[in-house]
Amino acid sequence: MTPFEIGILAGMIWAFALVVWTLAEITTGEPSTWLMLVVFIYEGFNFTPRGILTGAAWAFVDGFITGYVVSFIISWFF
Repeated sequence: MTPFEIGILAGMIWAFALVVWTLAEITTGEPSTWLMLVVFIYEGFNFTPRGILTGAAWAFVDGFITGYVVSFIISWFF
C-alpha cells in the first residue's frame, strides 16, 4: 500500500471510531474526560448532529495526516 492509501484508511478508521465513541458516550450519560479533550482540540466538534459530523471531518484529516506521515517515514526504511 502507498502512504496515500494508508492515510485514507487511517482517516476513515479514526473518523468512524470518533463517531461511534461519541454516540456511545452520549447514550450512556456524561462524556468522559478523554472525549472532552477531543472536543476541546477539534474546533466545532460538540454533541449535536452537525458537531459530530464536524468532529468526524477533523478526525479524518487528523488520521489522514498521521497515517500518511508515519507510513512515509517507515517506507524509507523498508
